[in-house]
Amino acid sequence: MSTKAYFVYILKNRMNRRFIGITENPDNELSLHNSGKFKGTKQFKPWQMEWISSPQTRNDSIRLEGALRHHKTNTDMIYTVIRDHELKGLK
Repeated sequence: MSTKAYFVYILKNRMNRRFIGITENPDNELSLHNSGKFKGTKQFKPWQMEWISSPQTRNDSIRLEGALRHHKTNTDMIYTVIRDHELKGLK
């Protein structure tokens, strides 16, 4: 039995507004956001993919998403969380 892979992603629009979420398919998720499928993001489209995590377990992705959402409006802290996540993956 294979384990599903989850990705944490950050979308950003031209007004520097961010959306942070979890998905199994980042490309499809971006397409859905830009097609207006999600009520909370459709008025702020178009979105671009700013960052996608490496594949991870559901629990790890939930923890990472929470850390990123906590700092959603602080770009420096978002990049610190991303850097720490990526460095952890190199060990």
